[in-house]
Amino acid sequence: MNQGPDENNILYSLPTNTADKIDFFGEMIVNIGNIITIIGIAVEGQEVEEVEEVEEGVGVGVGEGEGEGATKNPNTTNSGSESNAGFILALIGGVLVTIGDMVSTGATALAIEQTALLEKKAEQEAKEQSRKIKKMEKQINTLSQDMKSLHLITESLKREVIFLRSFIYPHFYQQ
Repeated sequence: MNQGPDENNILYSLPTNTADKIDFFGEMIVNIGNIITIIGIAVEGQEVEEVEEVEEGVGVGVGEGEGEGATKNPNTTNSGSESNAGFILALIGGVLVTIGDMVSTGATALAIEQTALLEKKAEQEAKEQSRKIKKMEKQINTLSQDMKSLHLITESLKREVIFLRSFIYPHFYQQ
């Protein structure tokens, strides 16, 4: 996924638990879809029972010729249209489950992207830290060399002072 700097800034600016919250929202949608699907199946089952009861009630006490015509009862066509309600509820539930799964999948993708960006950021920070440490090591080495030079100069100055004392002192008191 090639992302521009604006997309990276948006991902960097999101709180770390955003993906978890989106995933939770997706799971809630899935659960609601499952409930609606179960209600739809229950409604469909209840309507099938009612249709069977109506068919059994019409078939009792009716001759064979009348029994065949009884299935074309206007009440049966109404229960057929009512059975669509259970199917529609189940279909809506299935759609909600699919949408919830898509939201959860998006949250997982977001979490992966955030993790990748955080790893990249941590790697850049580690490189920067390493660069700073190397710079500090160079400065310490330079300071150490300067201190050695200063020590040598100090020792040289001490020797010069001793030499001058030994030279001046005897000449100063001889006069």
